[in-house]
Order: sequence, then structure tokens, then C-alpha cells
Amino acid sequence: MSTSSLSTKSSFDSLRSGSSSIQSAPDLLPPAVKGPMVWEGFELKDYILLLSPSEIEAVVAAVEGFKSMGLSRGSINKSTFSLPEELAEKLSSISHEVYHGRGIAVLRGLDVAELNEEDSVIAFAGVSSYVCPDRATDSYAFQTLSHVRDATHDPIPDFARGIGLAGSKVGTAMGFHCDRFSGDILALHVLEDGGAANGGEQFISSFWKVYNELLETEPTVLETAAAASWPFELKQEGADPYLQLEPVLFFSEGKPIIQLVKAPLLGTPRLPRSKAMPDVSSEQRRAMEVIESVAKRFSAKVDRKNGDIQFINNLGVMHARSAYGGAQRSSRHLLRMFLRDPANMWEVPKAYAAKFDDAFTEGREQNLPVIDADPWRKTSGRYCHG
Repeated sequence: MSTSSLSTKSSFDSLRSGSSSIQSAPDLLPPAVKGPMVWEGFELKDYILLLSPSEIEAVVAAVEGFKSMGLSRGSINKSTFSLPEELAEKLSSISHEVYHGRGIAVLRGLDVAELNEEDSVIAFAGVSSYVCPDRATDSYAFQTLSHVRDATHDPIPDFARGIGLAGSKVGTAMGFHCDRFSGDILALHVLEDGGAANGGEQFISSFWKVYNELLETEPTVLETAAAASWPFELKQEGADPYLQLEPVLFFSEGKPIIQLVKAPLLGTPRLPRSKAMPDVSSEQRRAMEVIESVAKRFSAKVDRKNGDIQFINNLGVMHARSAYGGAQRSSRHLLRMFLRDPANMWEVPKAYAAKFDDAFTEGREQNLPVIDADPWRKTSGRYCHG
């Protein structure tokens, strides 16, 4: 990615594929979207799929079968992680639900298998390969699977002094966002939820519902979000961060696609923004506040238990979490991957297709670490949100 590639082009060029009449600025926005991904929190029910005892046994057998092959974990796929046909079809159906249904599905039951750390990683990757066959690998950190946990109490090695921890490694609350250009589907495996009374709750909100609401009440917020003038601070290897002007809202075939993450726009206490970067405008700051407020109003708390594997649409469903941890280390520990299913994937705006597709570049080595040995430099993406 070139350090001089500063885009000044609005994403409005991609609106035309979904809107039949384009006149004044508000008319550039596609009409209200319809479908099962438009929901309010109280309407979101029955998104949990239970694994039967025999299905859990099949997953455990697939883990042992893969380990017997002596392959690297990056080789996990449907051919090396063998499951019965009926279970394979059950998992495959999840893809349609997260792409074209409500945008979330949770697979429950693996907690009773009592898998160790290595087996949990293998099971997570193996089961997920039946939902979405493609795994994303970040082009900056070259990380395929990351550990979402409290690393604030880890001893800091000399090389990491002065390097801030990413959002996935600290227990601060995170507002509603989608992980930018990271992948279509966010997959999370709950190894340890940290305890019901210890924070870290997860929340989701349909951006399609947010979009429809703002289209009616504050379309200028959407116009601001769709303008390619948001000053993102991007990291690069061995050099200072650089500026990239991009939208946070995209459209293709009438679908609104949100890719708003705040850390590379505002900085965080542990990853402060470079003073060389321009500030977001007052209009952009207000747009973030309005989107956050509406997303919170329509949100739902995720029903979560140890062993769950969550699949969340990262293009149309925003996610957030409450704070956890603090003076003592929290036991909360999730595994995270980003996925894509070519059979169900959405079209993306042609002008930005390379950015949406980069994490799925073929031939890139996949790293699925069992232990989170480097929570500093290598677990933060180029967009600094971690």
C-alpha cells in the first residue's frame, strides 16, 4: 500500500448500482434496505444452534484426526478436518444466515468437550472452515488467528517498551464498530467468558436498521460517512504511520456496508494518534456520535457461554463490548478470525475492492498460534484497532 495514495474520491460512485434516481445530494443515498438483517434488539431471537452429543463427538474425532496427519494448523480445511455429512450441512447453513439472514449465528456445545488450548484452536478453525472456507490474514501483522484477552498485566519485553497494546489486548470498553477491511465474517470462539459479573459483555446492532433510521431522520450523517475524507492513520513496517483519506460507509447493489473503527481516527490512551495527523472534522465527530447513539438504541446483548463459536457479519452488523478487567487480570479469553465464503459473499464497490480483498490474498502463510506470545507489535492490524 503506497504511502502517497491519498484518495479524494467519494464513495458515492458506488451508489449508482443500488439507486435508480440520482438528483440532489440526499438522493445519492440508496433507499431504505429491507430484509432479515434489519432488526431491533428485542426482535433478535433464536440465533443459537446447539450441537448434539454425537456432533460434539464428531468434532473431537476430527481434531484427533487432523493432529494425526502431522500438518501445520494453517492446513486446516474441510478435507483435513473430516466431519459427517449431516453436520457439515448444518455448519454450511450458517453461512447463508450470516450473509443473507440476520447477520449472526452462535454454535453452542463445545464446552462439554473440555478441549485443551491446542485442540480448541484446531476445532475453531476446523468447524469454521465448513461455515466459510476462506480465512483472512492481515497484510501488516500476518496474523490469521488472534487472541482477544487482557494483556495489561503481562511483563513487557525490552523490544516492546513504548509500544501500546491494541484494543483486543486491553479491557476498556469499545463502542460500536466493524473491523475495517479485516474480512466479511467475524468469528469468535469463547474459551473463557470471564464470569457473568465481571464485564466484557458483547453487544451487536444491525447497521441496516441504523441506516434506515438515519436516512429518515439525519441523512447528512450518512453523507458525511460516505465521503472519502476520513483521515485514517495507517501503520507501516519500519516507518512512521501515514495518512489515508477514505469513507467509513460504502454501498454496493443497494447494500450499505459500514467499516467504521474509531482508534485510527481518534487514537487511544495506549495507541495515541500521531500529532502529524489531521484531526477528524466536527461533522465527522458528530457522525460518529450519532451512529453510536442509534446503534446503541437498537442493540442486543449477545447470549454468550463458554465454548460458543460466534459468527457475526462484519459488513452490516456492528459490534461493541463493555469494559472488563482492571487492577487484576481478567480470565476473559476469546479466539478471533475473519472469514469469507465465496459462495455467499457480497459484492463490494469496485473502487475499494482491493482493500476488501487484501486480507484474502492467496498463498499468504497462515498463522494460528495456540499461545498469544506477542500481544504488542504483531497483533495490531494496519488500521491500529487490533
